[in-house]
Amino acid sequence: MKIGIMLRALDEKQGIGIYSRNLLDHLLNSDSENQYFLYYRDAKFLGRYATRKNVVERLLRGRNKLYWDQIQVPLQAFRDDLDIIFHPKFSIPLFSRAKTIMTLHGAGWFVRPDLFKWYSVLYQRCILPLYCWKSSGLIANSHLTRTDFIRILGLDPKTIRTIHLAADDRFRPLKDVELLEQVRTKHRLPQRFILSVIKHDPRKNFQNLLQAFRICREKTPCKLVVAGMGCDKYRDEYGIRDSAVDKDIVFLDWIEQEDLVALYNLAEFLFFPSFYETFGIPVCEAMACGRPVVVAKTGSLPEIAGDAGILVDPLRPKEMAEALYSLWTDDLLRERYAEKSYARSKAFRWSKNAAETRAVFEAIAQGNELTSRDRSASLVRARFDEANPEGSL
Repeated sequence: MKIGIMLRALDEKQGIGIYSRNLLDHLLNSDSENQYFLYYRDAKFLGRYATRKNVVERLLRGRNKLYWDQIQVPLQAFRDDLDIIFHPKFSIPLFSRAKTIMTLHGAGWFVRPDLFKWYSVLYQRCILPLYCWKSSGLIANSHLTRTDFIRILGLDPKTIRTIHLAADDRFRPLKDVELLEQVRTKHRLPQRFILSVIKHDPRKNFQNLLQAFRICREKTPCKLVVAGMGCDKYRDEYGIRDSAVDKDIVFLDWIEQEDLVALYNLAEFLFFPSFYETFGIPVCEAMACGRPVVVAKTGSLPEIAGDAGILVDPLRPKEMAEALYSLWTDDLLRERYAEKSYARSKAFRWSKNAAETRAVFEAIAQGNELTSRDRSASLVRARFDEANPEGSL
């Protein structure tokens, strides 16, 4: 089978880029039977998989995203005689002889339009239904996403399958004290701190996050580290710079994966109270590092954290503060949730994601439904679960 993968998001630092890179690496590591055609928009990726015998790399220089998606990719797919075109992001070629599959990363534009720019809501509400209806098959990053799209767009449940994301394999408990202290010194981190890995975005609920921390701080001395793209903007946006709480909050910008592993390990726990999260990779990363997690009871976060997380109402700072105070002051409680988190993390693996994604490719190529009754998917899932009993959900 010839599979083309659209990789214009390969260099994105955040969620979809992390997803694209990890899925691709694990697909190519585990599948030597199918032939993969990798379509890049950036020349810097050429040669990344040159040693793979079943990989062909193509550079398609597009004027813009729409032209690249709808003109260049389908033309090259026709020349390459592809069976499947897969895009890890929100689009597919609308006109192509090959069957098309894309991954849905949430229905926020339909469910919580108040958290997005008006023009983004307008565009996605117009174009996304076309992509969904035209796709041969769809992958949802969570059960929440799958349910939302079935309910909102009336999609046939047999055409969409949930495949959970994961944390990069490097996220794990670290015992190297010297390395941990190097990262602590590099980023000027306190000895003990609560960690929030977010970005500057209204969906991240920073106002209530900050209020919950202030309430907790009134009861006991504590520190907060906020890491993520553009998060330092919160300092001026919420008047933190001129307040008493400023000395107890450390703002970091984007942290590269190597340092981020250490950051999770140094933290007491993760605080992630987003209004509407359709997956939440930081929760998987924290759990993989054996850190407890306090997460919102909204969106997909209860689905990801399960009983390993402490669930809180993101609209009630006092309730959130109580969870923070309990974990910060109770060593036994923190230890118990750390154990539960690490055990839960084993259910989310990129090798599992790749196995199930490959099953979707094979099902679509054979004209099968994307349900548990699909034989090719069941066989791949069964082989993975047999080899990885702790990785089953």
